[in-house]
Amino acid sequence: MVKSYQRFEQEASFGVITSTSSSVWIPPPVSLSSVNGSVGQLVTGALEEIKVWDIKTGELCRVFKDDGAPIGSIDSKSSKPAQTTSIAYHPDSKLVACGYSDGMIQVWDWLSKSVLIKFSGHKTAISILKFDETGTRLYSGSHDSNIIVWDLVGEVGLYKLRSHKDCITGLYLDPRNENWLISTSKDGLIKVWDLKSQQCVETHMAHTTECWSLSVNLELGLAVTGSTDSSLKIWSLDLETGKEGLKIKEEFVLEKQSKQRAIDIDFTTNADGVKFFYVLNSDKTIEIFRIRPQDEINKALKKREKRLREKGLDEEEIQVSIQSSRKSMLIHSFFVVRSSMKLKSCNWALISSSKLDLAVTTANNTIEYYSVLYQRKDVKVQTSSPKIYTVDLPGHRTDIRCMSVSNDGKILCTCSNGLVKIFNTKTHRCLRTFECGYALCCKILPGGVLAIVGTRNGELQLFDLASSTMLVNLENAHEGAIWSLDITSDGSKLVTGSADKKVKFWKFEIEEKLVEGSTNKYVPQMSLSHETTLEMTDDILCVKLSVEDKYLAVSLLDNTVKVFYFDTMKFYLSLYGHKLPVLSIDISDDSKMIVTSSADKNIKIWGLDFGDCHKSLFAHQDSIMCVRYLPNSHNFFSCSKDGDIKYWDGDKFEMIQKLSAHQSEVWYLAVQPDGSKLYSCSHDHSIRIWAETDDQVFLEEERGREMDELYEENLLNSLEADENNLIKPTEEDEQEDIEISEVHKQTLESLKAGEKLMESLDLGVTEIEAWEKYEVTRKNWEKQKNGDSISTVSEPVKPRPNAILVALNKTPQDYILDTLVRIKPSQLEDALLVLPFSYVLKFLKFIDYYISNSYNSNDKRLLVQYLGLLCKNLFFVIKCNYKELISQKNPALKLQITRVKDNLRKALKQNVDDLGFDLQGLRIMKQEWDLKHNLEFVDEYEQRENELKTSKKRIFENIV
Repeated sequence: MVKSYQRFEQEASFGVITSTSSSVWIPPPVSLSSVNGSVGQLVTGALEEIKVWDIKTGELCRVFKDDGAPIGSIDSKSSKPAQTTSIAYHPDSKLVACGYSDGMIQVWDWLSKSVLIKFSGHKTAISILKFDETGTRLYSGSHDSNIIVWDLVGEVGLYKLRSHKDCITGLYLDPRNENWLISTSKDGLIKVWDLKSQQCVETHMAHTTECWSLSVNLELGLAVTGSTDSSLKIWSLDLETGKEGLKIKEEFVLEKQSKQRAIDIDFTTNADGVKFFYVLNSDKTIEIFRIRPQDEINKALKKREKRLREKGLDEEEIQVSIQSSRKSMLIHSFFVVRSSMKLKSCNWALISSSKLDLAVTTANNTIEYYSVLYQRKDVKVQTSSPKIYTVDLPGHRTDIRCMSVSNDGKILCTCSNGLVKIFNTKTHRCLRTFECGYALCCKILPGGVLAIVGTRNGELQLFDLASSTMLVNLENAHEGAIWSLDITSDGSKLVTGSADKKVKFWKFEIEEKLVEGSTNKYVPQMSLSHETTLEMTDDILCVKLSVEDKYLAVSLLDNTVKVFYFDTMKFYLSLYGHKLPVLSIDISDDSKMIVTSSADKNIKIWGLDFGDCHKSLFAHQDSIMCVRYLPNSHNFFSCSKDGDIKYWDGDKFEMIQKLSAHQSEVWYLAVQPDGSKLYSCSHDHSIRIWAETDDQVFLEEERGREMDELYEENLLNSLEADENNLIKPTEEDEQEDIEISEVHKQTLESLKAGEKLMESLDLGVTEIEAWEKYEVTRKNWEKQKNGDSISTVSEPVKPRPNAILVALNKTPQDYILDTLVRIKPSQLEDALLVLPFSYVLKFLKFIDYYISNSYNSNDKRLLVQYLGLLCKNLFFVIKCNYKELISQKNPALKLQITRVKDNLRKALKQNVDDLGFDLQGLRIMKQEWDLKHNLEFVDEYEQRENELKTSKKRIFENIV
């Protein structure tokens, strides 16, 4: 009988506030802002999710998460989910566009939080996304140096702009006339594109180094670009009336205070019409620049002119000096926002005549909100820190190095450098936050009220979770870092292992403590007392007690694991075999097996009876940080720096399941005491909960699924390589640099759609040809029957219909058309590209048969409904197979194409006439409706007064 296992799937992921360098500010509605003083919301990328945070309350408002199969399920992929890299929001259409690290783009509906459209055209991570003014087109730039224009109505990619040579860093679309696009890239170039002719009309060297940012203000006709140094370039814009080659022109260079690269620039205008722009630097600063109004510039120039006259300069020298100083007076440094953490993205928030607000995301998993006061008269701001809000409670600032779950599984303790956080495992909310040292290990004591933490400085800190206080802080518990600790099953004793080569044993005691401010009042309080010390020969990396407190396993820096009897501290076994230090140990519940993981990427399973190695497994591609047995079982989990979690059978020594969700190193694992859930923490700041499900895992099926995924990945790579070879430019093309190309990328979904289309063509066209053959045979038989000669041929038999068509109750042409309609528009062209030429001929046969039958029939409703779809597919197929169709010498094929052309023209003409008739009828109905239902109230008194004022009095002349 084949053994099966229970499948683990991801139940939840939390702890991440922001993870990418892209965020979008959502201003509050006027009604909500006036009621509760709401500041607004910030949309951030949180690994594979999109999260919306309320800045004032710090609460998570909504989460945009793909509704696909949960990670770890049988329908999910074994590879890691793609991480969000860029976000865009259109306020009118309420659409959220998100770009991912694999080149995929998803468009979400803000209200329903569902995916509306998926685009796949880029090969690498999306770097920037921009909506047009109407929200019907989306412009995307990627690390593959391409810009793609997407049609959100037709759900297709229109064309690809391929002139840049490096990652796209800036896009700007002219809202007045959407035919002009400005782009910048890390290749140092700034380009102006004419989207009407789909050509690059201007190219300028923006910076000698990489160009990292772009922002445009149309009212001033200015553009600002930033690079890797301290210089900003100011450009003048004249897209509509500018001469060819001068639509964008360099004006001057502006120096900023920071020497780091400018990763983002954005303009804003306050209520008084004064314009500002910020420069987000890759360090910890945001520099705000103010653009002086024209009256202020003129006033300053008059003062300068007066001073120059007093110095005795002539008029010509004065004019030269004024012209040179005019540009430098246009922009001046206004304020510098300094943060304690490295910044990743910035957005203008609430702007008024008296303040400028900024919403900032940091590299330390926080959101900060700054408010800079502004006074128009003296142009001064406050000198104190302008930070007023911070969203930092739901996550850690640094890596989560260890975690522990309570016995009842209700609370989870996580530790990092400086913070200990207590989470509710059901609601995922942070209940408590404590300050601590650099935590390396932790445990929640039985009862779920106390937590003990060991730090890198050798401190032992005991926290009371109920009262949110630190009860004990032993600063000199060890002379080195406390790498590991464990407690006995009854929770009365503690074992710690440190880099000072000592294993120390501690006892929890309750002592009477004097209440502050009193002389005779005492309260009971938990404390730690040192019992004994076991000295070792090398640094101690991990300590582990067996379930019944029988054995104590200690791993040393000399790659060995030593096992002692816990009660007598008598040496029992020494486990040799690892080539690098053992980082984690766990002992099974029956105390018969011990599993060790090492930095040599191997897991070894040992027997505790004789210390023999049962199996050595090359388990991961990097150091294995933690192993944990499943309770009452020999199955165990392992995690590594390669970002994977693996589920193993400790008896058969086979991998059961691979859980890939974390984006970087996985530091620690914790198993719930009942074995129903697994908790993991990572360098990406995320905490993930994996729950045991009722689904079964069969090893052969799991390995087969992994082989299928590998085959599909290799197939897509080969198709991409073939496509690159096909579109590889020739020598003539290299001289004329190809700037425009079509948007195509083969994905697994498009390949499956192409296969379904081919299957439907096989079934449907075969059925159509059988019926055509029957009709021809029947006509010949009827001619012979009605003739003078005696017919010797029997009456032809009707072809037997296909069982699938009978079950679906559809005709062959309707079956093919339904398959075509079900294919997503974004995948349709890629699905048609994979059709062999033999299927292209079948496709033409289907279109000819469908249009001819629909046009000649009395009911033309279906033809009108799908006419656009048929025309689009037909034109694309003919365009892609133009040379092959021309080379065919089949006269029937030429007649077929001509017949399709004539029937399509007739159908299109009649469709246009019908639409024109319907539109005119709707206009007449609207006029009649307005006459009967739309009444205008007119005040007779006001109308009479208006007539008296505007009427002219007749004048009669006297005739003498």
